[in-house]
Amino acid sequence: MTVIELREKLIEKIRNTDNEELLDHISDMIDFQKGYGEVYQVTGEELVAVKEGLRQLDEGKWISNDESNKRVDEWLKKFDGH
Repeated sequence: MTVIELREKLIEKIRNTDNEELLDHISDMIDFQKGYGEVYQVTGEELVAVKEGLRQLDEGKWISNDESNKRVDEWLKKFDGH
């Protein structure tokens, strides 16, 4: 199947669906593809946050992913009434 044939087939499928969630997802994927390859420019706030995170890491102020997940689960249970 050529790119043109595939595009036409997808366009027809899109025309025939009323699934808003699917259409939103397709739109997001196309928007993501448009920016693919572009260099993301961090904001000043993001740069400050990254530097702070690296400082904390250097100081040994970190927890494992497992511990983080455990804490999140405990927090969710606390606020979910369980």
